Amino acid sequence: MSVKQYIALLLTISFLIGCKKEYVIKNKSVSMKDWNEGMGNYERVLENADAESFSEIKTDENLYGKDKSKVYYENKIISGADPSTFKYVLKGYAIDKNRAYYYDDSLAHSNPKRFEIIDVYFSKDDQNVFYKNKALNVCSVDEFSLVFPSERNVLGRWSTDGCSYFYNEYKVPSNDYENTIVYKGSLGISRDKNNVYQFDKPYFDSHKRTVFIKEKGIVVQDTIDIETFTIKNNIMTDKFGQIN
Repeated sequence: MSVKQYIALLLTISFLIGCKKEYVIKNKSVSMKDWNEGMGNYERVLENADAESFSEIKTDENLYGKDKSKVYYENKIISGADPSTFKYVLKGYAIDKNRAYYYDDSLAHSNPKRFEIIDVYFSKDDQNVFYKNKALNVCSVDEFSLVFPSERNVLGRWSTDGCSYFYNEYKVPSNDYENTIVYKGSLGISRDKNNVYQFDKPYFDSHKRTVFIKEKGIVVQDTIDIETFTIKNNIMTDKFGQIN
C-alpha cells in the first residue's frame, strides 16, 4: 500500500467514525441524523416524538432516545417501553419496570428484576432463556448452556437445557435427547438414532433424496443410513454417498 493510499484509508475511516448517529431537535420535531454510502447524510423524523420533553439515552453501542411517553431505538418506537424506568444494559439489551428488550423488540413475559445477559445473542431471567427476542421455553434455566462455548459462528449457536438441543431459536424435535448428536459448524444439522434434523424439522421434510440400494437392487427415496451418517466441511454423507 502506498503512502497516498494509506492516508486515504485513514481519512475514510476517520470520516466514517465521525458520521455518528445523533438526534436533532428542530422546528418542534425530532429527527435521527445518519449517513450511508448510498444516501450520504440524511435525517429520519421520529413518529409523534415530543420535542419539548425529548432526550437522548447515550450508550456505547446503540442509540436510544425518549420523550415523556415513548422510548425510541434509532427512529423506531419501542412498543410498550416505559420512558421513566427504561435503562440500557449492554449489547442491545435494555430493561424497564415491565420487561426486558432486545434492540427495539420486547422479550415477552421476561422479568427485568432477574434479567441477565449470557452473550451477545442469549439472555435469561428466572423463568426462561431467550435467543435475541425469542423465548426458548426451556425445561431448566439452571441447566442451560452453550454446547460449543468457544465457537463464534455468526450463522448460529448450539445450546441445551438438559432436555433438548437448540440451534439459535429452533428446538431439535427429537424425543431421544441422550442419543442426539449436534454437529459443530453445521447449518443446524443434528441426528438421533432414527432421523436427521435441520433446525426444528426432519431434514427430509424439505429435502428429497433417491438412492440405489445395490444389495437389494432397488431404488428408494428418502433413504439414509444413520450409523454411517457424518458431516465434513458441511457436506453430509452416509454409506450411500453424498446427501446434500
